[in-house]
Amino acid sequence: MSELDLRALVLLLGAIGVMTSVVLLHLWRQNRALLPAAAWWGVGPTIIFVGTVLLALRGAIGAPVSIVLGNSCIIGGAIAMYMGSRRFWGEPLPRWPWIWLGLTAAVLFVFSVVWPNYPLRLTIVPGLMAVVQLAHLRLVWRHDHRSFASQFLLAWVAFSALALAVRSATAHLERPDADLFTPTLLQNVYLASYAFSLLGEGIGLVLLAQQRLQEHIRELATHDSLTGAMTRAAWWKAALHEVLRQRRQGTPLTVLMLDLDHFKRINDTHGHPMGDRVLRDFADRVRRTLRATDRFGRYGGEEFIVLLPDTGAQAGCALAERVRAQALQEGLPAYTVSIGVTELLPNDEPADPERALEGAIARADAALYQAKAQGRDRVVQAQAPAQPCAAAASQTGSGSAWATA
Repeated sequence: MSELDLRALVLLLGAIGVMTSVVLLHLWRQNRALLPAAAWWGVGPTIIFVGTVLLALRGAIGAPVSIVLGNSCIIGGAIAMYMGSRRFWGEPLPRWPWIWLGLTAAVLFVFSVVWPNYPLRLTIVPGLMAVVQLAHLRLVWRHDHRSFASQFLLAWVAFSALALAVRSATAHLERPDADLFTPTLLQNVYLASYAFSLLGEGIGLVLLAQQRLQEHIRELATHDSLTGAMTRAAWWKAALHEVLRQRRQGTPLTVLMLDLDHFKRINDTHGHPMGDRVLRDFADRVRRTLRATDRFGRYGGEEFIVLLPDTGAQAGCALAERVRAQALQEGLPAYTVSIGVTELLPNDEPADPERALEGAIARADAALYQAKAQGRDRVVQAQAPAQPCAAAASQTGSGSAWATA
């Protein structure tokens, strides 16, 4: 392969990066809040392209620009892509890669301008790139090595790290007077391998971004965008699954209906944006109290519903009281909540689980309206269990009114 061919291959490497960069930056522009990592992912290949152009101009421009700045851009682009992945998974951005990059540029200046030594440069640059790729590999594996997008990315990052490490380890085989574009078998294989790995890594990052977008779409389909609670349809599906499980295992199941008191007054007095803040605050109050297995949904307007698997009415009353008594967020108007509680027993009639769930919701709703009728800001149980609900209230240490509908 001629010198011209090698230069063309290096430029092709950069062009491949630009194509994936355009896609990633477009995804970032369309979804900035959801995909801030795509900005890093998009900038990385662009910086690499700048570096490849500078390397291809070797001989036409001086060594400090072509060798030092060109190689620094390529390493910096790889670091930017690594930083993007850290941002993608919510990890802090470390400073050590940038400090390392500065030291590398200084070392490259020494071995290209002060004491030109191509084999040493060939040891340093691919070796450092391999370390960055290994850090990237470890990051992706730690967060997700099961999805197709992550497995695809892992395969190409691993391939890239291997190619870089092999080239760094074999750099001593090059003649001291050789150059980046000296046509040798090792150099041809190295440049071709890195070009393909850059393409694969870019596609892997696009797949990760697409996976995040798909997860967001599924989240929007099953969760209320304002409060984060499950939609009514999604809650019903999850609750019905729990009813079927309860009937197999004979465990208790409790349903809560929750409604914010005088919510229309909040909207009329403080405006709908403040009303939205109150709804979000209340949803956070509920989530802080619930377990991971509990099902929390928005039933409509300011009304919410909770299903508590493996939980009897007494424990459900205690949990409802904790929700009711939680402190309000500073800066919000005072608001209260009324809650209706009912237990769905394993042998509840009718036998049809859907009708049984409908009956439990109706009972909890009736208890909720009883709480409203008794003065609001209280918990009312639809069916009295063996232990009076008031006993659970005394255990919580609350002073709220408890009643049985």
